[in-house]
Amino acid sequence: MTLNLPLHHASVADLFAATAAQYPRRPFLNTLPETASCYGIDAGELSYADIWEAVQIRKARYAQAGYGPGHRVGLLLENRPVVFEHWLALNALGISMVPINPELRAAELEYLIAHSEIVLAIALPDRQDDLRKAGAQGFHVIGSDDAVPLAPTPSTPTDISHATESALLYTSGTTGLPKGCVLTNEYFLNCGQWYLERGGYCELFESDEHGKGERMITPLPLFHMNALACSSIVMMAVGGCVSFLDRFHPRTWWDSVRNSQASVIHYLGVMPAMLIGAEPHDTDNQHKVRFGFGAGVDKGLHAPFEERFGFPLVEAWAMTETGGGGAVIASQDPRHVGTNCFGAPGPEMHIRLIDDAGETVSTGTHGELLVRAAGDNPRFGFFNRYLKNPEATAEAWQGDWFHTGDIVRENPDGTFVFIDRKKNVIRRSGENIAA
Repeated sequence: MTLNLPLHHASVADLFAATAAQYPRRPFLNTLPETASCYGIDAGELSYADIWEAVQIRKARYAQAGYGPGHRVGLLLENRPVVFEHWLALNALGISMVPINPELRAAELEYLIAHSEIVLAIALPDRQDDLRKAGAQGFHVIGSDDAVPLAPTPSTPTDISHATESALLYTSGTTGLPKGCVLTNEYFLNCGQWYLERGGYCELFESDEHGKGERMITPLPLFHMNALACSSIVMMAVGGCVSFLDRFHPRTWWDSVRNSQASVIHYLGVMPAMLIGAEPHDTDNQHKVRFGFGAGVDKGLHAPFEERFGFPLVEAWAMTETGGGGAVIASQDPRHVGTNCFGAPGPEMHIRLIDDAGETVSTGTHGELLVRAAGDNPRFGFFNRYLKNPEATAEAWQGDWFHTGDIVRENPDGTFVFIDRKKNVIRRSGENIAA
């Protein structure tokens, strides 16, 4: 590779700058016509140079207004290209970005704004009043291109490094209030490097035989780690291009895949089920896709999908908290297609399965999945902490293992199979059974 590996850089912005210097005219973002129409923006590609130039302008505006390390800024901008202009500008200054789910309503917004202590929100016009009402008196909410107001508090000047907070992502909150996962530059850079080093079915190339880069398409939202940390960073790492869709459109999906010239797709389990339900067509395998990266494909549809559409759906396991520090993917054989197998761990991590008493279970027995990074720092590449919740952080990291709450099984060949979330499993006659 011509480009240095992601972890050689101090920050996400540094990684992007290096790629922009090497491949200024290559596209980084591609907005397809359907997404452009939904958002009311222009369709087409934006090069690394285009975006980096815009980043410099926004960076100067934030700096002149007094924003810097110790500040957090919320972004409610959906999957629009402008997200990257703001995030990279903020990242270059050591400011943390808090992506805001556009589906959040009043009480949820009130909680996020207060808990995260964001000092500014950048939002779409139709959500700005909602954010103002949800914030304290004087809370600033502006549009993407509005003048940046003065920072309400001074920043804390410090060197920007792997340890600098890059983003704050909130969990779904299915078992209580959402937890804010503090994610550093190390987390994001390691996600990209982990993906880049998988190889096998997921091998990525800096250039093809024509000197062009990879092209990825994903309908997943930028307020989740898959799109923000995996898709974005690995494409930066290889000088590739991403087509972020506004959402998954089943009827036009394959048109979007072909129009984007995607070599890689990212998916959630519901997508293959919806796509394979359509009538077979002679264009089903007329695309450039080499592999799909995702999780949760229905066991009974996994093999039929691959046979019909002509590429592997490579199942992975990760959480917001683990990032690439504790992620696993079935990028090598055996993949055990149709069994919910997510592969074997790489040398950069360790896995343990335990029973309810905390004892290690034997191969073939269901147990809770515990993960950690190999080496002296078991938390390398993981989230930094749950914001304002040291008790939950300590509980998750009991014994220096991250307790995932997922029930899995180890196969004799060292691969692992996902069973269910622990809270969804009932115990009957001494066996764990998915409810």
